[in-house]
Amino acid sequence: MTTAHRYHQIICVPSDEQVPLARRAVLDTFRKWGLDAQSDVAHTVRLIVSELLTNAVRYSSTVTAEITLTVEIVDGTRIRLGVHDLHPHCPIPSPAPPEAGRGRGLQIVRDLVRELSGTAFTERTDDGGKTQWVELPMTEQAADSRTARVVFADAGVC
Repeated sequence: MTTAHRYHQIICVPSDEQVPLARRAVLDTFRKWGLDAQSDVAHTVRLIVSELLTNAVRYSSTVTAEITLTVEIVDGTRIRLGVHDLHPHCPIPSPAPPEAGRGRGLQIVRDLVRELSGTAFTERTDDGGKTQWVELPMTEQAADSRTARVVFADAGVC
């Protein structure tokens, strides 16, 4: 089975219970596409999905009836993830104090994307919401040859 370009969307209601279900759905999608769901890249994708989806649930549930998670393979070399919600403001990664029980999600995503020489950005959408995109090389070897680009909003608005 060729993996040159694959595309799958997962629709979630904005609730905490959906986060582990979406993580599993992404790994199931990888398996269906013939990818190793136990690879380091798959574990990284699972963590990124968890963090982005948790943010969308936590901050957009009052204005969003559905959150859309997009999983793509582009050119057989990159994995692209998108989490779309209808909240108009873009989340801002900020350092959380050590005693904080939460607040590190976007910083974790930013660090993982940089480490793997990926790309991350937030895109404003025509419906008034946004999609947070992350694109990663499918292999660690590919990550060594790319330059990281991580752009999240600094002012809270895309």
